[in-house]
Amino acid sequence: MGIHYGVVMTLLLCIGCAAIAMDSGSIEQGTIVLKDVQQDYSLGESLRWKVDAGGGIQIAELLHEPSLGWVSGDSDIPNLGYSSDPVWFRTSLENASPEKLWYLLIDYPLIRDLDVYYVRRGEVSRIINVGDRFEFSARPVLNRGFIFPVRLARGETLDLYFRMNGPYAVQMPLHIMTSDVLLTRETYALLPHGLFFGFVLVMACYNFFLFLATHEKAYLFYTLFTLSIGLFQFIQQGFAFQFLWPKEVWWQNKCTGVFIHLSLICSYFFISSFLDLRRLLPILYRVSGVLMVTSVITVLLVPWLDEFWVMRFGVILALPATLLAISSGWLVWWRKGRADARYFSLAWSIFLIGVLLLAMNKLGILPRNFITEHGAEIGTVIELALLAFALASRITIERNQRLELQKRTQHLERAALQAKERALDLERMNSEQLEQSVRERTRDLHKAMSELAVMNRRLEQMNMTDSITGVGNENSLLSTLRKEWDRCYRSGELLSLIVVELDEYREIIADHGKVASDECLKNVADILERIISRPADLITRYGDKVFGVVLPATDAVGAGYLASEVLAAVIRHPFDFGVAKIQASVSIGVACALPRQPELYKDLLMAAEGAVYVAQTSGGNRVQITKPNS
Repeated sequence: MGIHYGVVMTLLLCIGCAAIAMDSGSIEQGTIVLKDVQQDYSLGESLRWKVDAGGGIQIAELLHEPSLGWVSGDSDIPNLGYSSDPVWFRTSLENASPEKLWYLLIDYPLIRDLDVYYVRRGEVSRIINVGDRFEFSARPVLNRGFIFPVRLARGETLDLYFRMNGPYAVQMPLHIMTSDVLLTRETYALLPHGLFFGFVLVMACYNFFLFLATHEKAYLFYTLFTLSIGLFQFIQQGFAFQFLWPKEVWWQNKCTGVFIHLSLICSYFFISSFLDLRRLLPILYRVSGVLMVTSVITVLLVPWLDEFWVMRFGVILALPATLLAISSGWLVWWRKGRADARYFSLAWSIFLIGVLLLAMNKLGILPRNFITEHGAEIGTVIELALLAFALASRITIERNQRLELQKRTQHLERAALQAKERALDLERMNSEQLEQSVRERTRDLHKAMSELAVMNRRLEQMNMTDSITGVGNENSLLSTLRKEWDRCYRSGELLSLIVVELDEYREIIADHGKVASDECLKNVADILERIISRPADLITRYGDKVFGVVLPATDAVGAGYLASEVLAAVIRHPFDFGVAKIQASVSIGVACALPRQPELYKDLLMAAEGAVYVAQTSGGNRVQITKPNS
């Protein structure tokens, strides 16, 4: 593996060095003569450029002083790197061919502001304004690059001025060709892009299905990373603006920086999950956390930040993210001997080379050619393939671990069966003694359970009985009221509730003491038990001076009659305690309802208590009946 890794790295470094030397042969600067023997021309070496410091230069100034401050090109594709100032380019064409219609192609989709000036005989004859600041439909030819038709009669000369500005790297891959060559070029150019994006989509779908099957988070983060890096390349090559959001100018201007940072965020999650950094390398895990938070904050601030700095910051963060992945993989392999970590580190090493080529291309350090422009795509394909190998190796390791665990489990099961057989032999030898012991313990257990049941019944009875009057208490009232409410709801029967409250209870305590007041409560309870005697009825005391009577299958008339009987009985029988006679009275509230919804029994209780309140505020010693409300 180490030999293979060294060979691959050597080859890739050689390719990177060769990228610098891939400049095409120079062309004499000046006017490009279009001849009938050639149908495709690269205009890079004929271009001259001028940086517009401050952005104040107008086309009229350039036409008035055509030779002032222009820099001659020495490469097939001028590459000025990132520039916050506008840049002017100029070239001249002379048509010596019978072909009248030519097409200018700027094979660089990422241009924010591009103004093209056609100058004939020193006068501007046409101005074309394109770029990402306009909708995609504003382009003369609907193509991901920038294509401009040029009509030149034989022997005619045309000067071309280009003004380029924006947050992207300033590059001018300018060509002029006939329509046949343009069609052939675009046809062949789409094939490798289709293969690349198809590969990315297949890898994302495959690993997403693996995630659904295994629920392993590493596969999910790999899928997200694959999709984010694929979408980033989709934007870089101009397909996103052409097919996904051709009218969303604001988003087109922001999406490149957003997807750079989203790719970084997904890579941090994938690296941490795949290598288990939190457990194995906690320091690098915290470093990845800091980098991830930085990218998240940058994404959140995208609406307010200039795209120029968002993208440059993303390109800068890509280097530590890639180095983090490489170093983490090698450390995990060195410490834990994990074979999948080697594939992981190799994948990110190749991706680093591609990213460095692209970054140095965009920063203007390396010239723009096929390798530097598409190095990230090539590195991405190799990286994704190697990461797939790493995940497959991880699956193999996990399968071997499961097989080893299964073997250990089988061994433990055999040991358990042997122990069970020995236990059965021991049990047969001591069966009689064990059976006797079990019978004794069972008998003791049954006795203890019987005593416990008696105690539970006593406790339950004490919990449901009022200690002063001997009738039910508040727990008994609420439990019975809820059960009767639900029963009447199912059977469609009426349910009535009588609430009896002793009038002037506080005065009785103040005049005669607590013992006399308790005797008054007992006498009220006795009266209620004499008048209300059905087995299904329940008499309870649930307040200091309040009694509740639950009357199933009883309408308001019947409940009101019983309440009147209780009221009269209390008046007829003063409470005589030998040393004192207390003429007490009660206020009674009656509520009756036909339950139509379950669990609303407390509404009936509140209605009856409200009736008691009305009776008391009306002078007491009376019965108040409420209308059914359920």
